[in-house]
Amino acid sequence: MFARLLEKFESNRKWGDCMTFKELLKTVVFNDVWTELKKEYCMKDEAFEAYFKVFNQLKRLTPKPNHESFRLVVAKVEDGMVPGTFTYDVFGIKPDVINHYALELLPWSEWLSFEVVEKCIEVYSAAAVVAHSLFEFTFFGFDAADVEANTKKEIKILKERHEKIENGSAELVSWDEVCKHIGYADDRTEEEKELQHKQFERINAENNKVYEMLLS
Repeated sequence: MFARLLEKFESNRKWGDCMTFKELLKTVVFNDVWTELKKEYCMKDEAFEAYFKVFNQLKRLTPKPNHESFRLVVAKVEDGMVPGTFTYDVFGIKPDVINHYALELLPWSEWLSFEVVEKCIEVYSAAAVVAHSLFEFTFFGFDAADVEANTKKEIKILKERHEKIENGSAELVSWDEVCKHIGYADDRTEEEKELQHKQFERINAENNKVYEMLLS
């Protein structure tokens, strides 16, 4: 489904005709961004200063070239793990590639050059797109240099684990062993499992409609 959405998106839009995230920052005031953060993430007042500093630091940073033609997407979708609740999915897309790309491990300067899908701004507002993006890329910290250092450590760890899996030296643990270790027991009835499966299918279908609306 998502592959078809991207094909439709690419056929209707030309890459290179949208506002970059850096340009979007210049169109909003932080108080509006903070209002969105506080509403959606139940932020305490003490967090205002931290996000305000991030906002201003981003405005001073020089964007790195967007060589892979990433576009930034912000979509409000239903949480498949907690039906009836909604979350903001923030991810990147590239031309001719069907994948969603998580962006937490990228330097902030790279985010700044991403073009923002215009429909996201139209539907949610510029302040909302900025707010949910800020929440996403502060996962590893609230300073560009600290985030870049932290993400490099994470990438190194992931590469080391991948290498261990590839060369057969990793100690693999079965899902049953993990459940036993954490004390989790799946005591759902077959009827409950079927109901949850149907609910997941319903959520997936509804979320695909959101993606289609934003990318078409």
